[in-house]
Amino acid sequence: MFAEEVMFASDEAGQKKLQRAAKQGALTRIMKGIYVNAVAPADLAPDVVSPVDLVVRRNWQKILGHILPGAVVSHLSALRGGITPDGEITLSHPTRFNTSIPLPGLTAVLIKGPSALPGDMPLWDTGLYWSSRPRMLLENLVKSRSSRPRTAGKTGVEDKLVAILNASGETALNRLRDDAHKLAEPLEANKEFNTLNDLAGALLGTYARGVLTTPAGVLVAKGTPADAELLGRLTLLADHLRITPLPDFLDVAPEDPARTHFAFLESYFSNYVEGTRFSIEEAEGIALRNEIVSNRPKDSHDVLGVFKLALHPHFRSSIPPPNEILDGLCERHRSMLERRPEITPGEFKTKTNYAGQTKFVDPVFVRGTLQEGSKLATSVPEGLARAIFYAFLVSDIHPFNDGNGRVARLLMNSELSRQGRCRILIPTLFHEQYVDAQRALTRNNDPVPLARAMHRVAEWTTLFEYQDLKQVVLEMTKAHAFEEDPKDFKLLDRNGKVFA
Repeated sequence: MFAEEVMFASDEAGQKKLQRAAKQGALTRIMKGIYVNAVAPADLAPDVVSPVDLVVRRNWQKILGHILPGAVVSHLSALRGGITPDGEITLSHPTRFNTSIPLPGLTAVLIKGPSALPGDMPLWDTGLYWSSRPRMLLENLVKSRSSRPRTAGKTGVEDKLVAILNASGETALNRLRDDAHKLAEPLEANKEFNTLNDLAGALLGTYARGVLTTPAGVLVAKGTPADAELLGRLTLLADHLRITPLPDFLDVAPEDPARTHFAFLESYFSNYVEGTRFSIEEAEGIALRNEIVSNRPKDSHDVLGVFKLALHPHFRSSIPPPNEILDGLCERHRSMLERRPEITPGEFKTKTNYAGQTKFVDPVFVRGTLQEGSKLATSVPEGLARAIFYAFLVSDIHPFNDGNGRVARLLMNSELSRQGRCRILIPTLFHEQYVDAQRALTRNNDPVPLARAMHRVAEWTTLFEYQDLKQVVLEMTKAHAFEEDPKDFKLLDRNGKVFA
């Protein structure tokens, strides 16, 4: 009957038509003269969002533009992109302020402020405007007088300035500061401009240290921008590893031939889960006899790359210190993937990479996050705890275009070899559990599954003897190590009992 989601009564006849439809249950009146083409079921559960709420939230610009023509989306809403986590829209208006308008699904909060200023953007033909970036930043430095924060405060503005600087550079930040200066008078925000000026100046290095307070801001001022969110996860992991007792598993393959056989299995498993898949016999020929598969030379060299690094006198048992972590990782990556120039071996990524829905660290944050994370690693107990930390550090940053998982596991095992501990094999069947444990930390800030999973697989690795390669491959085959589907198989120990 009605094509539009939101309808306004333009005259008396239209008003009566909409009223009749609402009485018949076809529409819902949300306030005088405004109707939405949705109805909430009478038996709607309390925890289910009403269809009316959804329509209002979807059309808030149109509705509020009708109610408050000339209002400016401002303060926290302008910073956050619209509706705040508290379900509010903050609007500046010169004559209607210090009040709120409740609507289904959201509340419009009116704050005193001028109408559109130079730089403010009209929201299509709704009648609303959106605060310009300099205005929005000044407004968010105003102290919020409500129990619910309607401004982001100094910390939120600093984070935004860091993002602007990293994305657009110094020229853009300087221009923003100049534009904010012009708006300070009409906004009555001279005090707020002084704060903004100090923050921008500190980020650009023109002011003394001490002005910036957020971790990301301090790192930018030092010239090493880092991903503050990831550093938070790394801190959670480090805190957990410091207080969690983890066993020491001594190296079970310290000398040849066991050491070489172990390195071969390490390379085989590490490459297989990344898509470089050979039969165990083909991979053995590549690693142990340099038998390059003629139609897959690059894949063959991937297997050789990890194998050689696992045996290399230096790379096998050394960890780059924080001031050398960047060069150290690049050197390992270059050596491992030197036959793949298309992925720029030995160079950090220039584009953000993804794994499914997981977005890894932006390229601009790679160096700073690696450096800060490497410093944090030194606060974690040596051995298995620190090895787990290093593996997650590289994996969650994903600093290269390809090969990140392999580099992460090599760095993990270097820490273990450095301490005379057993390196870790992550068998194919366990890889899904390993990834799930990493996701628990990446997505839910829970470090417990990762520490538990790595403890278990480290123990599993020590159950085998590596002097006889054929024998250990046979035993691992019986243990389902080479299987891929954990729904159909369980990882067994050497005696055939379920292990993980």
